[in-house]
Amino acid sequence: MRDNPFKYIDKPLKDVPEELKSKVMKDIATAKLLMELASLFSLNVGSVIERTMKQRDNKQK
Repeated sequence: MRDNPFKYIDKPLKDVPEELKSKVMKDIATAKLLMELASLFSLNVGSVIERTMKQRDNKQK
């Protein structure tokens, strides 16, 4: 039978090795960069529809 992991919630945290901490931080930075690049090259459908509707309204007036 496995130990109940909730028993250890109130125990003090252990220090993480520095190599692991730096690897996780680099991975997070890489993921953030990829998300920002994806947002630059992706299409915001909501704003495209809004602009199109505004242009149609302006042409009809």
